[in-house]
Amino acid sequence: MSSPKTLTYDTLKAAVGGSAAAFRLTLKLEPVSPKVFPPTYEGGKYAIEDRMIGGQRLPCVLLDSVPSQANRMELALQDAWEAEEIKLPVVSVDFKAIENPGIRKITSLQAPHRIADAILRDSTTDAGGKPVAFRKSAIGKDLDQLSAGYATPLLKHSPHSLVFGMWDSTGPRGGLGVKFARAIVSEIIGVNAEPGKKTSSRIDPLNIRVNSGKLYKSGDGWTLDEKLALKDKGKPIILGDDGKPSEANHGNVMPSISAGGFTMDYAEQSTVLSLPALRRLKFPVTLDVAASAESNTVARTYLAALGLLGATLAAEAGYDLRSRCVLRAKDAIVWQLLGRPGEADTAFALTREDAITLYAAAVAAVTKANLPLELEELVLAPSPDLVTLVKKSMELAAVEGGGEAD
Repeated sequence: MSSPKTLTYDTLKAAVGGSAAAFRLTLKLEPVSPKVFPPTYEGGKYAIEDRMIGGQRLPCVLLDSVPSQANRMELALQDAWEAEEIKLPVVSVDFKAIENPGIRKITSLQAPHRIADAILRDSTTDAGGKPVAFRKSAIGKDLDQLSAGYATPLLKHSPHSLVFGMWDSTGPRGGLGVKFARAIVSEIIGVNAEPGKKTSSRIDPLNIRVNSGKLYKSGDGWTLDEKLALKDKGKPIILGDDGKPSEANHGNVMPSISAGGFTMDYAEQSTVLSLPALRRLKFPVTLDVAASAESNTVARTYLAALGLLGATLAAEAGYDLRSRCVLRAKDAIVWQLLGRPGEADTAFALTREDAITLYAAAVAAVTKANLPLELEELVLAPSPDLVTLVKKSMELAAVEGGGEAD
């Protein structure tokens, strides 16, 4: 059996410009350890359902969701961008004004809502020496005009927002802001999954007993001295629910058994890049001038190359999904091109190096077609109010012992 051909730019452009349905990647994954732990959702529940696989109804569990997979692809793109392996439009916010913020810089690849995120909205850009709110800047005003028929501003400043999806819900139109559906979706499931049990316990080397003293909340965390405790209506505030040493993570924890983890036959990743989703997008240079068919195809092909790059980079980066959930791909990355109705699928190999080469060719084609692609990073500064908000949140987290904010 001959090896699949490497996907080239010309082949990709022909698929995007034609009637092909999608590129699909299916990878069989094996757990590195016998038992894996899926993500938990509200109430500590796992996402369990029966699925039809190979004509059989099998119990499955979700190991990595579509949004999580999108974030992993964006992280892989950011790693390649930071290593200067690829050129990519990126808008970022620099938090150097805040001492030890945890994250020095947040990019549009990291922000939950991408370029439409509130972090970018509440930041400023320099306009003639004066700070201007991002959404009131020239770029922000361009974003206000977005639609499927005028996706050019996102191509220029945040093309990954078109690939992974975006809803401009924090912009001037609020909930009526423009939406772009994901063009690429991916998820990982465990097949023929059997739920198991987990145990937990803790031995305190100091052997602090439950009745050793009542703990009160203080500015530094906790104290045994009522006089040093924070007060509420003149009364010292008890730490946690009952002021036991365990509220400050001291003392033993009784061994317990609860539901946790799964064993399974195998895991499977399914990734689909929809070409019709890309064909809905148009890229006129201005609102009042229609885009040519060639310009639209070149821009869409660039987005397809970006999606394939993100998925391939993430796959080759490995599958350490979370603690006690490490998987390994057993086969090489081979994408299936699902052609027009009646055509047989065509297999294309795409290694990390091949995907980077393909993407570089797509960037060159966009530039040659005189389509806008801003390859210089735009760095924003957080607004004074956003800086204050972050600082106060850090202070509250320190007082609350690093607990999750409400």
